[in-house]
Amino acid sequence: MKRIVFAAMVLAACAAGASQAPGPGPAQRPKAIHAEGCVEAGVEARCLVLRDVKSGVVYNLLIKDARPQIGTGIEFTGTPFQGVTACMEGEPVNVTAWARKDSLKCMSGQNPQR
Repeated sequence: MKRIVFAAMVLAACAAGASQAPGPGPAQRPKAIHAEGCVEAGVEARCLVLRDVKSGVVYNLLIKDARPQIGTGIEFTGTPFQGVTACMEGEPVNVTAWARKDSLKCMSGQNPQR
């Protein structure tokens, strides 16, 4: 009988400890990405990529609305995309805003000139 009572107390203590364990907390906001460079065609159809002029990071631009033309200099803000894309190049980013940047002179196959 003592064993049953002891086992019940241990289970109750474990359950109480589990309910007080910290949860995952509030969802963290994805870190914003800001970059600029020249829009290029990706290897796969309808894919757009951009190499950031400052960091050299290649981004796979996922844009829902009006898309910039290939060869256009832009700056954009976005958030990291979580998941798989059909475009196999660059870090996928959900572009939340972009603007044409005429100070970037884009030439095919070359880094942009300022």
